[in-house]
Amino acid sequence: MIHTLSMIKKTKGNISFFQSEKLVNHSEIVHFFSSRNSGVSNGVFESLNFGTRHGEEKNMKTNLLLLANSLDLDAAKFIIPKQTHGDKIVIVTETNSFDVFENTDALVTNIPSITLSVKTADCVPILLFDPVKKAIGAVHSGWRGTAQNIAGKTVKTMSQTFGSEPENIIVAIGPCIGSKNYEVGIEVLQKIKSVTSDHKRIFDSENIKTGKAFLDLTHANVQLCLQAGIKEKNIDTLELCTFTMKDDFFSARRDGHITGRMINGISIKSSFKK
Repeated sequence: MIHTLSMIKKTKGNISFFQSEKLVNHSEIVHFFSSRNSGVSNGVFESLNFGTRHGEEKNMKTNLLLLANSLDLDAAKFIIPKQTHGDKIVIVTETNSFDVFENTDALVTNIPSITLSVKTADCVPILLFDPVKKAIGAVHSGWRGTAQNIAGKTVKTMSQTFGSEPENIIVAIGPCIGSKNYEVGIEVLQKIKSVTSDHKRIFDSENIKTGKAFLDLTHANVQLCLQAGIKEKNIDTLELCTFTMKDDFFSARRDGHITGRMINGISIKSSFKK
């Protein structure tokens, strides 16, 4: 049975973030799903915004420093890819960790001190940890990424690169838009159905006449993880809706094009020795 997390919200240094119960139990790593609370941004971006558009680049850097300090992480070692809703996965190494990763929506590494991160504002953030091989991953999966099975492909990349056995990998699926607020059309329906099997679980109120349905992005990605060999007991879903929880999260569907971004990340602690 999939573990559904009762809300674990923490505040350190005035910065609020959410964590997975399953990942918290592993002292080798630090992880987080940020909220919109306690940063320096103003207006529609209030206040812990990690988007860089609309004049927010300076505020984003300050917000990142605040978050990193609250988690005892090095802000200079945050890897933040240029996301494009694709399925490109980058293996972060000591030699490329300062590169700019264009067109990238997932990252994996086994290098300590590096924080793999992805930005979201309704899409699904997925954090992965292999406690045996000591490898981590971070995935951004909107409907396009889900339709391209980026979650499953990231599991495969960890297996091929680090020797990770899928059955050992722990997956935390963070805050995203809930199914009750995410109606999609026929194009999305068809593409998601092509990569998943249990359509009744991920589509609600499917209307044959209109070709629309409400999509559960969280459980679509749960299915993809299961299909990739992840064990049910190792999957944690936070079940926090970015659309409805306005005080905690930005939401592109709720707020429109001009809105902020959360950041979600995972890092192997620098004190951990292989």
